[in-house]
Amino acid sequence: MTGTAPLPPSALPSRPQTQLHLPADDASILQRAFGWIWRVGGTLDLPPGQSTGEALDRLAPLLGTPGTHHERTGDALVFIKRDAAAQDRLAVFDSGVLRIVQDADQPVLRFDLVSRSLLACFVAPLLFLGFAQVMLYTEKRERAEAAAEEKAEKAKEAKDAKTGNAKAVETKKPAKKELVLNPIDAALGAPAPKTRKQMAADKAEKDKEPPSAKPAYVFVGIFAALYLIGRILEAWLAKKLFRKALFGE
Repeated sequence: MTGTAPLPPSALPSRPQTQLHLPADDASILQRAFGWIWRVGGTLDLPPGQSTGEALDRLAPLLGTPGTHHERTGDALVFIKRDAAAQDRLAVFDSGVLRIVQDADQPVLRFDLVSRSLLACFVAPLLFLGFAQVMLYTEKRERAEAAAEEKAEKAKEAKDAKTGNAKAVETKKPAKKELVLNPIDAALGAPAPKTRKQMAADKAEKDKEPPSAKPAYVFVGIFAALYLIGRILEAWLAKKLFRKALFGE
């Protein structure tokens, strides 16, 4: 019986690898002007006597989590994350560079991390501010239209009453009856329904209040706070994580 010989490993198709590169030094004007929104950076002194190779060896395990691809390029570690695990302590960052540089007489770790989550938290308040302006414009327009319709209806009724238009009198809507509280609801202590006069007074009082977009402004405050807290907290946590790895704490 003749069998087919297995293909050698070199003949098998290989999955394409993502090629990582260090970011160019000549960043665009857009990145220089607005990059601070979604980037977190900082420096950290290396322990005395620790070499560049040893420092990178200590930092590399932090990037060995599922969903993270990293490469070592000279004196730097470059990484990118796709579908990072929830247990990943750097999951909030989508990519970044950890580079060892010489600062005066002391080598330091300089990290530059990119986070789309921070960008989303920064853009969200602007989006809700836009929603607030749309809400205010819509409410003002609806109030103006309702006031114009009410004014036209009153003018028409006054004109019909003055000219004695019989047809208009016949088609005039009958007055609505007042709501009556059900005896069972009354026995259970339910409050009596408001009269038509009270509801009209409440509507008039509400119409006097200026248009408000308070819900949108609440979300603006929430996302603005998330951005400020996240930017400070994530930078501090990342620096603390790198310090533990470098110093073996």
